[in-house]
Amino acid sequence: MNEVNSDKYSPILKKFVESGINVTPLVLDFISSLNNPLGFSDRIIREISFLPKFNGHLTKHILKTISNDEIQKALKRLLMKEEFSLSEDVSNKLNNKKTNLDDSYIRSEINKEVQKPTIPTIELREVKAEIKQTKESNSKVISNLNKSSKHLEKEELKIKPTESAKSSLVYKPIAKEFSFEYEVLQDPTGKIHTNGDYDDFYELTIDKFNQLSKLMKNRGDTLSATNINNVLRNTKSQEIAVIGMVNEIRKTKKGNYFLTLEDITGKINVIIRKDLEDQEIIKTLEKTIMDQMLFVDGTYNPGEKGKKGIMFSNNLKKIDIPGDFQPEVSPDPLSITLISDTHIGSKEFEEILWNRFVKFLNGKIGNKNLREIAGKIKYIVINGDLIDGIGIYPNQEEDLIIKDLYHQYEKASELLSEIPEYIKIFYSSGNHEPVRNAIPRPAVPKKYVEPLINNGIKCIGNPAVIKTHNVKTLVFHGDSLIDMNQLIPGLDNNKPIDTMKELLICRHLAPIYGKKTQIAPVNKDWLVIDKIPDIFHTGHVHIFGMGEYNHVPLVNSGCFQSQTDFMKSFGIQPTPGIVPIINLDTLEPRPIDFKNH
Repeated sequence: MNEVNSDKYSPILKKFVESGINVTPLVLDFISSLNNPLGFSDRIIREISFLPKFNGHLTKHILKTISNDEIQKALKRLLMKEEFSLSEDVSNKLNNKKTNLDDSYIRSEINKEVQKPTIPTIELREVKAEIKQTKESNSKVISNLNKSSKHLEKEELKIKPTESAKSSLVYKPIAKEFSFEYEVLQDPTGKIHTNGDYDDFYELTIDKFNQLSKLMKNRGDTLSATNINNVLRNTKSQEIAVIGMVNEIRKTKKGNYFLTLEDITGKINVIIRKDLEDQEIIKTLEKTIMDQMLFVDGTYNPGEKGKKGIMFSNNLKKIDIPGDFQPEVSPDPLSITLISDTHIGSKEFEEILWNRFVKFLNGKIGNKNLREIAGKIKYIVINGDLIDGIGIYPNQEEDLIIKDLYHQYEKASELLSEIPEYIKIFYSSGNHEPVRNAIPRPAVPKKYVEPLINNGIKCIGNPAVIKTHNVKTLVFHGDSLIDMNQLIPGLDNNKPIDTMKELLICRHLAPIYGKKTQIAPVNKDWLVIDKIPDIFHTGHVHIFGMGEYNHVPLVNSGCFQSQTDFMKSFGIQPTPGIVPIINLDTLEPRPIDFKNH
């Protein structure tokens, strides 16, 4: 591959190199000719990770086995114009492009297309021993790749014959070479005492307002806001701005929006017309609920003859996350696995899928690429509902195969003990654990989880923030997700990522007070998202989801439990056995569906 074409091929090749995949020049040409080559590269990598016989070499024949319709359509369109040529045609094509790879590599690529046995393998981590054997031109391409990625260490590509069947089965997890490097930055355990009296509720409300108003003022474009009481003193019409929590929101008969905002000093009524030129503001209002923090500016008209004044606004903002936010990443090539809702003890616990997951962690399932993914896993977070519990919902005993809490935890300890010791496990409490239902929750008491603690599992409360190799993960079981989905049009239990985005936008894990989500009246609001996380992880709704908002990876980890009658009553069709993994050095997500392994 010459220097002229390096810019064209390097971003594509980099993606496959980072995934441990060898790409033939023919396939590289094909991918680079597509309208969205990087997008198609991601899809191809995801697809081939599920192919049981994939040996790390991406050829035309492998592409034909991929089930993705878009990829197959694109492949057929290209084949109609120019079929992938074999032997001499491949050689001519490479020569015409003045490819500077060494002759042995070219011959091996030709052999690969005609399915001869000798196939080269691209290795990622064997660097210094044989780098001198590569040609200068090939080194330049690799150098360009390394410069273009801030996460990829200075590694070189080494070409060697295919490993024998015996050596390819050797499992050498790189995570085993690294020490644990973690810190629990936030954990409510032992810090959330309450008497449940008026003062506790008042202190919680004041702390929530103070934290959220501080975050709003940090935006920089809201510094013009003044106290509501200062506005109400005005006797003349004037332009003003205020910050307040939503005390009331509704549509008027004419379709305009009427709001009442409240701060520590007073309340003010606000009208926002439906025919605003900026309709994004109307869309924001449609997703606004009680107790959220807003910045509003406009014209205040004082009331006449003792009537209250009113503010007419054409602009409002939520706290949100800056669009240019850049999360922290790890310098180490490790990953974190995020799971929840295993519900051990339930008749619907998917133990077969769980056992496949454990085999994967031990390098006993999947192809070489899949084992490399498993070998990078250093941490696992269990985000609540490890066990099914007792008496959580009506007639739950009919769904239980283990009807004793201690026995449920003994079974959990037995299953978790099969996970390699070099993987650190964090266990955060959920609504099925033997702790209070109101959030924030403490860690499960030691008397229940002593077998887990003896196995080195770190038990923490919920919500919590865990820092692993520089990366901060916000762990929240997700109790408020169902409330949000019922209150905001367009949100759905089956699409948890959209709901998670709304929580980040308003910077609170349970924005509305007084619905089904129980919130403990403590003197500090632990549910404010005061620091922007590098990863946001929820569970609870049993629906797998992965996405991103302003560069923050979002994960709802699904479950390991099939549908119960209780779930059915909520219209939830669970997606068990899909495990999300995030690379700590790139924050790139990768789901593994164990129904296919």
